[in-house]
Amino acid sequence: MRRLLIRLYPARWRDRYGDEFEALLEARPLGPFDVADIVLGAIDARLRPHGRGAPSTYARGFTMSLRIGGIAAIAAGALWGFALVGSTGILGENDPRIEQAIFILGTFALLVALIGLSAFQARENPALIWAAFALPAIGAVVSLIGLSGGLLNDSDAPLIAGLSPWYVWMIGTMATIVGSALFAYATHRTGVLSRRGATLLAVGSVLAFPALVIGGTGFDALAAVVMILAIVGFSAGWIILGLAAVRTIGPAVDPYPA
Repeated sequence: MRRLLIRLYPARWRDRYGDEFEALLEARPLGPFDVADIVLGAIDARLRPHGRGAPSTYARGFTMSLRIGGIAAIAAGALWGFALVGSTGILGENDPRIEQAIFILGTFALLVALIGLSAFQARENPALIWAAFALPAIGAVVSLIGLSGGLLNDSDAPLIAGLSPWYVWMIGTMATIVGSALFAYATHRTGVLSRRGATLLAVGSVLAFPALVIGGTGFDALAAVVMILAIVGFSAGWIILGLAAVRTIGPAVDPYPA
């Protein structure tokens, strides 16, 4: 993949920076953000031959990806937490469109967080992080499709494969939650971000499913308690991971204390 990515750049650029850039790529496993950043850099290099050219720009992108991902994780945790609490009815009756809009913003922020944080963590265990990135990212995209369809069209009209926007959103949301648990496991295992945040995220993600099951059996009070714990764990987990990323000055390999 590295040679293919380098080939995306113009020949003049490769003659000048190719060896240095290849050495930089060999020194660091690639995450999703890195691949996107390299592709965008290649497009820029072809459009502006004298513009972005030095591999040092890409090196700075590692730190940038971490900080962008951290800020997005904080926003995603806060937005998802607010929207999920609102959806439980605890805050009273709200306009569903407002909750949907908040979910859209939170899901988009979560997608950015996954890209940025996975790019950083891929330095430690690229195969695991790529897998942990794929499921929640796909879930987030499906969720965004469902939410957008609900806002723009009739919520009961079929959107994809005969499913209404609500069902599409639920499928995407469940995949995002399961993927977040996998991402939390990967984060805890690599140890490059807060393990406390990863633990909270895992617990919150896992509790979401028994909360739904208990709610379906009629134990509303117990279901509400479990759901609140799930929301707090999920939201706080992402926020803590985001704070840990933002506080990191540059890409590091030393694990945070457990």
